[in-house]
Amino acid sequence: MRKRRYRLLSQQIEAYTEETPVPVVHNIVATSRIEFDFEELDLIKIQTLLPFSFYDKKRFAAVTVRMSSPECTALLFSSGRLVITGARTWYESIYSTQYICKLLQNIYPDKTFYLRQCDIQNIVGHVELPIEKGQLDLDAMYQHLQLNCTYQKLLFPGLIFRPENSPVVLLCFYSGRIVITGGKTLKDIYEGWATLWPIIKRFIHNRETAETVTNNNKKQKCTNTNNETNTTKNKQTNKHTHKPNFINYSFRDEMISDGIENCISYFDNFDPAKSTNLS
Repeated sequence: MRKRRYRLLSQQIEAYTEETPVPVVHNIVATSRIEFDFEELDLIKIQTLLPFSFYDKKRFAAVTVRMSSPECTALLFSSGRLVITGARTWYESIYSTQYICKLLQNIYPDKTFYLRQCDIQNIVGHVELPIEKGQLDLDAMYQHLQLNCTYQKLLFPGLIFRPENSPVVLLCFYSGRIVITGGKTLKDIYEGWATLWPIIKRFIHNRETAETVTNNNKKQKCTNTNNETNTTKNKQTNKHTHKPNFINYSFRDEMISDGIENCISYFDNFDPAKSTNLS
């Protein structure tokens, strides 16, 4: 699957209506750069002096630092690159980065550290749809929007919706919980969701309605399979009746019927893996 590019909203939206669910931001991923006047950081030394850190050089090239206030996790590389996850606001990301600078200053008291930048790379939020006795019909959603969806329910129960001309991606579940990701600003999350809400709410159905649609799809699939099976049987029997031995056979129709009957009688014994006469 090709990498998805970030896109700004292509249209302006009106204010939220009363029926529009409001998303909640629960994770912000930000990257920062800490500059210093020596070659690189000694991650083993940092991990030794910080009890709330972890470092395994064989598994990952950064030391993991966990903070309690705010509840964030930092990945610090030897070059000074820093990744902050778990923040709920941009200010928490800035505060966490400054806190890491303060820790480094305590470890290297004779060195100077500068915070040069702090950029948001991804914002993750979620929204709970107002579903009481219904569900989000993912099968119908995939059927109508399959060009922009990825759905393999045998591997993962969620449907991934990548709308065109939108900065966000939706991860939808039957229960009505939707994860919103891909935005780089809060405006992307709130306004991007508001533009997609009219599309999503069309697929909120009662459980009975959704089960009826699913059963109808299964019946249609079984009917198509039976039609294909009958067509194959007719091809096989007609193929044998055109052999030279049966050209002048006066009971050709009865022979075809007997052939079909025998095919049905021994259908359970047929093994496609061992047969080479399927044409």
